[in-house]
Amino acid sequence: MNEVNTERRDPRPYPTNCVVGTVGDDGTARTAIDALLGAGFNREDIDILHGEKDLQRLDPTGAEHGFLAQFQRTLIRTFELEEFKHLTHHLEDVRAGRFVIMVLTKRRVQRIVAADILNRCGAEFVGFYGRWAWEDLSATARTSPEDFPAWFARAWNDRDPDALASLFDEDAEFVNVTGVCWHDRESIRKAHADGLERIFNKSTLATDATKVQRLSPDIAVVHARMTLSGQAPVGAVTHPGPRTTIVSFVVHRIGERWLCASVHNTDVIPNMETNVIDEAGVFRSANYQSGQVS
Repeated sequence: MNEVNTERRDPRPYPTNCVVGTVGDDGTARTAIDALLGAGFNREDIDILHGEKDLQRLDPTGAEHGFLAQFQRTLIRTFELEEFKHLTHHLEDVRAGRFVIMVLTKRRVQRIVAADILNRCGAEFVGFYGRWAWEDLSATARTSPEDFPAWFARAWNDRDPDALASLFDEDAEFVNVTGVCWHDRESIRKAHADGLERIFNKSTLATDATKVQRLSPDIAVVHARMTLSGQAPVGAVTHPGPRTTIVSFVVHRIGERWLCASVHNTDVIPNMETNVIDEAGVFRSANYQSGQVS
C-alpha cells in the first residue's frame, strides 16, 4: 500500500474549526480518509500531519502567524485550557511518527460525522477546535443511552438545531405530537430550526423519569417523561401552560457512541384514556369511564 500523501498547498498552522484525531499507521489513515471522502468531505478540507516537517504547524509554543493566532495561543498558554493540552497530545503524536488527521467542518453536523468516522477508525484524542474552545468528540463523549434525553434537552435549550440533529442517524425517523413525520436528519434539523425560532424560542425543556429497555448490547429503547414550558402565545391562548410529553427514542451504538434511529413524541393528557372525533369533525380527548370529553 502506498504511503498517505501528507502534502498540502495551504497548510493550517492552527486547526481552527477542525475535527482532529490521531491514528497510528498509514493504512488506518488511508481508511479514515476514504471514509471521510465517501461521507462527502472535500479532499482539500482534509489535512494530514506526519513527520518532522509538520511539527511546527501544530506546536502551540512555536512560531506565531498573525495577531489573532498569537493572542489565542497566549490565552491557551496562560489559562492552560483543554485546547492546549490536547494540541500538545497531537504534537507528541506527530513527533512519535503517528498520523494526525484534521478535517475542516463548517457545521456541527459535519463535526459529528467526521468525529464518528475517526472514532470508528480507532483514532485517539478526537475533538473539535473552535476559535476559542475545544470540544471533546471522543467515543467516550456519548456512551450511555440513559443520557440521551438530557442531550436532546440540552440542544433544545441551547436553541441549537444542528446539535439536536447530530443526535440522529442520516435516515432517522421523527414523529411529533401531532403525527407530523420527518424522515431524515436534515428534515429533523430544519423542522426544529423553525420551531426553536418561532414557537419555542423562549421555551425550556426539562427531563424527568427515564426508563431504558435494552434490546441488545447495541440497541435500546429510551422512554423519557419531559416537560415543556414557555411556549409562544398563539391565537386566543396568550399564556400557554406547561406541557408534559413522553418521548420514545430508539437508539443504537456505533463504536462507543449512541445515535438515534427513531423517535416518537406523545402529549400526556391528564384524566383521558383515548381520543375521539365528534359529529362536527373536531378532534377531542375522551375518558369513557367518566364520560368526560375535552
